Amino acid sequence: MLNILIDNALSILREYEPPEGYYLAFSGGKDSIVCHHLLQLSGCSFTSNYSSTTIDPPDLGKYIKKFYPETIWHYPMWKGKPTNFYNMIIEKGLPSRMIRWCCQILKEGSGNGRLVIDGVRSDESFARSKRNQFEYFFNQYYKTKNKKQILDQGTIDKLMTEKKAKKIIHIIFKWSDKDVWDFIRLYDLPYCSLYDIGYSRIGCIGCPMASYQSTKNDFNRYPIIRRNIIRSIAIRRSIRHDYPRFDSAEDIFNWWISKQTVIKYLALKDQLTIW
Repeated sequence: MLNILIDNALSILREYEPPEGYYLAFSGGKDSIVCHHLLQLSGCSFTSNYSSTTIDPPDLGKYIKKFYPETIWHYPMWKGKPTNFYNMIIEKGLPSRMIRWCCQILKEGSGNGRLVIDGVRSDESFARSKRNQFEYFFNQYYKTKNKKQILDQGTIDKLMTEKKAKKIIHIIFKWSDKDVWDFIRLYDLPYCSLYDIGYSRIGCIGCPMASYQSTKNDFNRYPIIRRNIIRSIAIRRSIRHDYPRFDSAEDIFNWWISKQTVIKYLALKDQLTIW
């Protein structure tokens, strides 16, 4: 079965190789390193590109620099200027499941105008299972503008030329977790050490989509990141006077990682205070 998946991926890569080569969206996670090695096996031209969210685990950055030194690092921009996660908290407030500005600003800005390879897989979530192996991704303005429209190929090609869109091939879209790890073991590929201490997925520290327990574990492991986020919350609070019902920036942080509504969090806190 794995051989069939590998052959199919290599066939697609060789068939659609663009003159300028592929743009590999490389995260350093297990799926990305499979995509990287598939591109090497295919003989196709490509560049490896890592979008630093500035809130990824430090272990991941060290791993990428050691084993994939050719990878090009891209850093987030906001209103034409370099930024980071902490500055964006001051600018936009804390991200949440409903207001997830972090992916858009910190991760999705690169690769426009290119044919992108990434490691998105259908069995990672229900939402991803509804996607297609070949997709177009538009920048936020055109994504909103054309939300209910079916664009003709000419318009899409124009947006690609203007670097307002990118075409993506999810090259391991139908692979399972087992397939990914079997491939890594087959080719003896080095992987980030975080997988050996219980991580099943590696992403941004404090991701709104992560569970409370994993988020709590992350901040226990990286206390400096926790401290820097609390500092940014305090600065925004002093400027915007946000979250007036909370006692402190640390109190706001504790609510944020709890994944609870404000009402539930404050009610539970009041109960603890009474008792």
